[in-house]
Amino acid sequence: MEFIEEWFIEQTLGEGAFGEVKLLVNKKTKDEVALKIINLQLHPDAADTVRKEVQIHKLLDHDNIIRFYGSRKEGPIEYIFLEYASGGELFDRIEPDCGMDANKAQNYFQQLINGVDYLHKLGIAHRDLKPENILLDGSDRIKISDFGFATVFRIRGRDRLLDKRCGTLPYVAPEVLKGNYKAPPADIWSCGIILVALLAGELPWDKPSNDCHEFMKWKTGDMCCLPWTKLDIKALSFVKRLLCPSAGRRITMDLIMAHPWLSKKSSGLGTKGGYGIQLAKKIASGLNLSGREDDSIIHLCLSQPEARKEDEVDCHFDQSSNDHHRRNPIFSFSQPAGERVDDFFIGSQLGSQAANTQSPPITRWVKRLTRFCVTTTLDKTIHEVTEILDDIGFQWKLGNSSGPCITVSTVDKRKNLLVFKAHVIEMGNRMVLLDFRLSRGDGLEFKRNFVRLRERLSKIEWKGPMTWVM
Repeated sequence: MEFIEEWFIEQTLGEGAFGEVKLLVNKKTKDEVALKIINLQLHPDAADTVRKEVQIHKLLDHDNIIRFYGSRKEGPIEYIFLEYASGGELFDRIEPDCGMDANKAQNYFQQLINGVDYLHKLGIAHRDLKPENILLDGSDRIKISDFGFATVFRIRGRDRLLDKRCGTLPYVAPEVLKGNYKAPPADIWSCGIILVALLAGELPWDKPSNDCHEFMKWKTGDMCCLPWTKLDIKALSFVKRLLCPSAGRRITMDLIMAHPWLSKKSSGLGTKGGYGIQLAKKIASGLNLSGREDDSIIHLCLSQPEARKEDEVDCHFDQSSNDHHRRNPIFSFSQPAGERVDDFFIGSQLGSQAANTQSPPITRWVKRLTRFCVTTTLDKTIHEVTEILDDIGFQWKLGNSSGPCITVSTVDKRKNLLVFKAHVIEMGNRMVLLDFRLSRGDGLEFKRNFVRLRERLSKIEWKGPMTWVM
């Protein structure tokens, strides 16, 4: 479908309660852009939240941050044009219980730190750093995304304390749970949790509070247990400084960059500029997106006294059992993002066109490891999957909104709720695609269960080239 002259919508990258993300492709140049479409009438705070996210994005120009190409508003609909990250989420590169090769983890982490350091020098805090919000381009370059919780913490050269308790519980710093915290140390803590996930393939705790047994063991220096026993001495020394419970004693960004674990230079870290900027200019001029310029977020903070205290829009934790969350949904979403709770963006990459034989080539889909093809018919595939779920003892239900979808409910090893969905899609050529996505719970626990299900389905799995199904 043609969206604007020479730009066609090829597929839906994600859909949710308040909007969609579409993949736009230029018919002539084959350039690709991610398009957020947000209905501002679906919640009273949506317009202010989106406006703030756009204003922050306008300030950003770094190779490790998802590039903002422009935005425009037509009636109640806001359109945001972003860089398309074809490499998918960093989350998908983490093998449950194993993590990844230390050199690769160091490469990714150094890129992440480069991006976060850039944000902090501008006086901007991300406040929801996690592998699901870190994308990769086709060259394996980190792209920090999803600035829905981002805020300006430095005004006229002075840092202000933040008081909104927001983020995703396993990744938030302990001081965030208490309120009145400094922004940079909180983001650095989240980076430390990400590093543990990269190296160990698991998260150390559910939340950093005194009622969490795993966190209390860490505070007392007891590291003779998982995941700490998976880390070598240098890595563990580095993580101890990143995850220092006292924000005032936590390692700073300058010392992070000078730490021996990170001092070795990695290849492929990317440099500022290049193709991304050229494409941004091309798209901005071609779609005439530069005509409507709002005041910058800096001006917004200086001119509105209430913004000195904290964001105007309330935030919440990514926790399905949180009633406050259900009353105060957010409106930003990464591209593509994992499906979170009901009011969060649902990054399914699936639209009503997905099962159509005229759907776009699957080679354009972002890479994700929780997806594979099988050789059985659609009905037979559903039967095979649900039979295995019954045998394992998982609860499930079958829905059919934009195509067959099996919603699976269970608990993880810590007895927390875990919900994920399996979309069943006819791809033509007698192939069926099984696309698994997390809805609620620990992402690494979800991947463990995915591996378990995939092994049980190996007898019907398509064994052809993986490039066909990526």
